[in-house]
This record gives sequence, structure tokens and C-alpha cells, in this order.
Amino acid sequence: MARAVGIYEGTFMKTIQRLKYKGKIQLTRPLGMLLFFVFIKYWNNKKIDIIVPVPLHIKRFRKRGFNQAYLLIRDWFSYADAFNVKLHSKIERDALVKNKQTEPQTGLDRKQRLANVKNAFSIGSSSKIAGKSILLIDDVYTTGATADECTKVLLNEGAKAVDVLTLARGM
Repeated sequence: MARAVGIYEGTFMKTIQRLKYKGKIQLTRPLGMLLFFVFIKYWNNKKIDIIVPVPLHIKRFRKRGFNQAYLLIRDWFSYADAFNVKLHSKIERDALVKNKQTEPQTGLDRKQRLANVKNAFSIGSSSKIAGKSILLIDDVYTTGATADECTKVLLNEGAKAVDVLTLARGM
């Protein structure tokens, strides 16, 4: 299953871009809460063992200073407490590693995006993925290239299932 909070357009798109490219990390709390509510709506009664944010390559992480996918979910346990919701999942921010520096996906067509992220991800050294149900988190789902590549890696490692949740999806 793949779900998104909304469509990547208008004010929502500009808000996500401010987070990613202008470093407005204060936006992660309200955006993360929106993501949390969608998680509760679609996955509250479904067993998710591990929540995995899509990783950045170390060079992009150093340049940006943060991984927006992780920041969007880091407060989910606080939200769960505040809304009296039990989370039986754990966040594994190092379950996946981006070991290949890729071009930004913005402006690439589907074929270019698929080639760009091919073999870009691997399993983190301490991850225990086999037999687990995983929820992959990212900010934007455009063609699905990143989500597909991450899902392939996780399933090849023995994950039972991989679902995807993003803030926005392309038209």
C-alpha cells in the first residue's frame, strides 16, 4: 500500500520545498503531524514492525544538515502519547543506507529517475529486516523510483512487506 498526505502542488509544494531547500526544519512538526494522522488512518490496525525513513547520501546529508524524511517521523511517539494511540513500531533510521551519490531527482523524467537511483541503496549494517513489515517514509512520491528501489532492497533482505507513506505525491 502507498499513501500520501496530499498532492505536490501549490502551497503544499512550496512548504515542502521550504523545508528541503531552505532548511526550514520548524516545518517538520506540523508536516510530521499530518503524516502521523495519515499513518493512524491507514495503518493503525495493521502491524508495522519498523518505520524506515528514506536515507540521504552522506554528502547530501552534510550539505543539507538534516534528513527531512527522518525529521518528519522523529516526534511520532510524542504525538502517539498526546493522542493516546499505541505505536507498536520502532523507527530504524539506519535500516537503509544510500551508498551512491545521485543527481537530484527534480527535473528528471521517469526513465532517468529509475536509472539515477538504481543500486543507490543498501541495507544498514545493524538492520534486522527479515520477516518484518516495514513502512517506508519519504517526503515526495513522484514516479516511485526511489520508493521502488528502496522496497526492492528491503524485500531482497527478507522483509515480509513494505508499504510507503509520503507527504506528497506528484500528479
